Amino acid sequence: MPRVGVRELKNRTSEILRAVREDGAEYLITRQGRPVAVLLPVDEAELEDYVLATHPHFVELREQARQAIRRGEFATSRDLSSLLEEEPSCPTR
Repeated sequence: MPRVGVRELKNRTSEILRAVREDGAEYLITRQGRPVAVLLPVDEAELEDYVLATHPHFVELREQARQAIRRGEFATSRDLSSLLEEEPSCPTR
């Protein structure tokens, strides 16, 4: 993975982004020789997955779910199927 300093990134932004978009290039961004970021290609589906995986609200919801499972507060797929079978059918239009 090529390294590019912040100053070089500033001077070559269009060229570097074109390489990322068209060639799938990846860059390690450095400041004063130390890594600070990674520039990677991403498509919309991957971006949505990343946002959902890292957003604090969803991280907290997953943790709450894990705690509930540890406490034994969960339903099996068989439980859910039984509940769905008990529900009255929705009228069709």
